Amino acid sequence: MRELERIYLAYLDEIEKSSEDIEMTYKIDQSLKEELKKMFTPVKVNFEKQQHKKIEIGNIYLTFEEHIPIYYLIYDQIDEDLYEVLKMSQWVELGNENDLLTKIDDEWFIVETWNNFYLTADQVKSSIFYGKILSEDFELIKKFLNGEIKELPREKRGLTVGEGSYQIKFHKKESEIVRKYKLLPLEELGELENTIELPPEKEILLELVAGKEKTTAFGENFVLHKDLENNRIELILSEELQGKKGVITILDQTYQLDKLPEKIYLKPVGDIKEIDIEKLAKKITIEETK
Repeated sequence: MRELERIYLAYLDEIEKSSEDIEMTYKIDQSLKEELKKMFTPVKVNFEKQQHKKIEIGNIYLTFEEHIPIYYLIYDQIDEDLYEVLKMSQWVELGNENDLLTKIDDEWFIVETWNNFYLTADQVKSSIFYGKILSEDFELIKKFLNGEIKELPREKRGLTVGEGSYQIKFHKKESEIVRKYKLLPLEELGELENTIELPPEKEILLELVAGKEKTTAFGENFVLHKDLENNRIELILSEELQGKKGVITILDQTYQLDKLPEKIYLKPVGDIKEIDIEKLAKKITIEETK
């Protein structure tokens, strides 16, 4: 078995194993068992230091989704109660060219620049403060996401990989872990936050670079329209779907919503003038669910 495959299987073992599985699998003394259960069960941290720690851009936190540890970086403050964050991971061997390598207190992490989601101030405050990213690394992330640089420095990123690789499989799993935080309910968000960032996958973007003249395209139950002034694409849902429970798939990323909105904004990494909107429309599906 190849080393990268072993690492990926170990990653799957971490995210898919429940605390009950761990307890049954490992025969260890009671004190260590209790420590292990704390690590792999949902926790609410109430450290005094944490409660008084000011939320700042560049801070790194740890929380849990069921038994799965989730590290994240505060990337931007949307308003006084909402933050855009980027998922981080200690599985650095599974990073690709869009993941930034960084070191936090002698521990290596990758920052998943493509895997953004949203948390409220209360959700951040209930997380564990873990550290702060180096200012130069944060600047690299900003320049990359703003399109000021086309790629991350070679020594600061994961490997360039092809479709079907373990890194791509890892990316899909990482996105699934925080899927429910990617689009908060519309009633809790303003127009700006009802946004999905298109992933900076080179293979996908190259497929889309083509005709620049068209600004509108039609799907089965939606319309796409380029908002050139704000460099974003409006995904306008049909009236039959609005307000219903559904699933939206965009470029192989899936989002489950309890209430489909009238409009969602798609934000690309680069200039939307270089996106073939008709090809993009073919990579989007919206389905009502029960």
